[in-house]
Amino acid sequence: MSAAMTTRVASARALSSRAKIAPPRATRVRTVLSRSSRDRSAVVVRAAWVLKNVGPKTKDHLDEDDEVVTPGDLPLTSPRMVVGRAASESVSLEIAVPTVSGAHAMLEVSEDAVRVVDLSSTNGTFIDGEELQAGVAYALDENGEVVFGDEFLACYQLVKA
Repeated sequence: MSAAMTTRVASARALSSRAKIAPPRATRVRTVLSRSSRDRSAVVVRAAWVLKNVGPKTKDHLDEDDEVVTPGDLPLTSPRMVVGRAASESVSLEIAVPTVSGAHAMLEVSEDAVRVVDLSSTNGTFIDGEELQAGVAYALDENGEVVFGDEFLACYQLVKA
């Protein structure tokens, strides 16, 4: 790699680490990184994905003592996100259902793909009806279905926003 190319790569990395990412919009997220007035601006466009809650949303299978709010849709706004029962420093996608583990699954998000890794959850993670092996990344296709431990309250379909 030439010295000029190495300098450009280093500059791009420095800029990307300082870039602010806009919140998801209806169709896509657009982040503009400008280097200097004499360089061209680099534009990165990333498709916005959403996990849409498509389960029947019934609570009959839970104890009557469990006060559960039906989970909503989950916008995927970062390259790596963790699904869990309660939001925390490490859990960025909260599904407040007792059958969802504290740190249930990790999602690896890119502009053209989403991959799901089960984090040794108690009740399992399923893609299109097949249980995932813990610690292995599986592709979740557009319009594919993923269940995070509870097919009634935590059943989602991957769609583009």
